[in-house]
Amino acid sequence: MVRRIVFAALCGAGFTSLFSLALNLPYVNLLAGLLLLPGGLLQSLLRGADSPVTVLSSNFLVYAVLFFAIASCSSDVQRKAESRRLSLWLAFPVGVLACMACVPRLDPLWPTGMTELAKQEAQLREHLPFDIDLQRARCVLRSEGIEFWEHVEKDDNVISSRPEGSLRVSSGDTVVRAKVWTKASQFPCGYRIDIILVFGKEARLSDRSIHPLRICP
Repeated sequence: MVRRIVFAALCGAGFTSLFSLALNLPYVNLLAGLLLLPGGLLQSLLRGADSPVTVLSSNFLVYAVLFFAIASCSSDVQRKAESRRLSLWLAFPVGVLACMACVPRLDPLWPTGMTELAKQEAQLREHLPFDIDLQRARCVLRSEGIEFWEHVEKDDNVISSRPEGSLRVSSGDTVVRAKVWTKASQFPCGYRIDIILVFGKEARLSDRSIHPLRICP
């Protein structure tokens, strides 16, 4: 029984690590993502989180249970699972795969570029302070290479919901919008920064929303 548990744990760790590393490979990453889906669904139901630790742990549990069930039901597999030599042979490659899966640069499940994302958001907030005028805001966006569009609101309206409250505009306000794509990512999603600037009738920034948004396919 103990050797079967060890065998199942090694197989679960090995396959989970292999699938997560395979997300780097074109044409294979879709299949790898589907094979990681069971653990992802399990952790979503139990915890509602999407951190790489919970995704990897949940998939490890799913595949370890699967291999234990296979080893218990098949006499041929059971005989191999209870082989000490096989477990020792599996330990090294599984350990290497597991260590590689814990390196963010090698495993796309780990978020990358989040520090740069936070710096970029802070920089945009600094360059677009409250009371900046509309003409200056246009110059800032153009200097940053950010495409934007603007329009004048005809009615009082709520144009966006945000953590600190709804973004409201009044008739006659000028609204400037922009979307900034970043290099931050966490498979299979990327991140962008959404910018909404509200200028009152005096063409001064009266309210704004500058927040990162996770975009998934």
